[in-house]
Amino acid sequence: MFILTKVLGALLMPLSLVLLAGLLGAALLFTRRVRLGRRVVLGTLLALYLLGLEATAGLLLAPLERQYPALLEPQAQVAEPVSHIVVLGEGHRLDPRLPVTAQLNTSAAARLLEGVRLQRAFPDATLVLGGGAAFGETPNSAVMHRLLRAVGLDPGAVVRLETPRNTVEEARAVAERVGGAGSERVVLVTEASHMPRAVALFRGQGLDPIPAPTHHRVREREAGAGPRFRDFLPSAEGLRMSERACHEYLGLAWAWLRGWTG
Repeated sequence: MFILTKVLGALLMPLSLVLLAGLLGAALLFTRRVRLGRRVVLGTLLALYLLGLEATAGLLLAPLERQYPALLEPQAQVAEPVSHIVVLGEGHRLDPRLPVTAQLNTSAAARLLEGVRLQRAFPDATLVLGGGAAFGETPNSAVMHRLLRAVGLDPGAVVRLETPRNTVEEARAVAERVGGAGSERVVLVTEASHMPRAVALFRGQGLDPIPAPTHHRVREREAGAGPRFRDFLPSAEGLRMSERACHEYLGLAWAWLRGWTG
């Protein structure tokens, strides 16, 4: 089921669907349905252009990223005791030729730094690193811990969750660990667009986490900054943002269908 969801998720991403539609349209050009083939090809080009615009991607991502505010002043925003700071895993790619700083995915590194920042604001809390070995042998949590040690940010009290492969498994593992934490709360750190799904899955396990979103992709411009010519051109970053939004909407729908959300 884990592999199946990954494969289906990849096939249902906008770029995959657009490419498949484009191939279908190109094939129709060599049949009697030439006019339909032209329309399909033009439609795929238009869809690719729109999905590659950061403005379009921002419209898709903003409802996800802005559901929960960032913890800019953690001690002022969180009144109750914090027992654990949970940093969800995101992925890595091991390459012995590269430093550990280049082996974590960008989102994973941002989540980890935010977890360290919050752990310093709540020094009595235990830092929990999530992320198992989804496709290789090395857990993502081990790579994150390795990075902490390499740059001298290891807070000492670190728990690594090395078996969960996805967010629902991480939520179950955290619930098993902190189920008897009493009135103390868990701070949940993950990418801003992933936070709505993560909170829903943690609530489905009986937890009520304090959201601490990071790695926001939709960001306001500085005051006085006007439109730029490149704003009207598609980009790889725009496509990544659009795919990220679709990934999370599909994930929310799947979690709801499986009855995992609370």
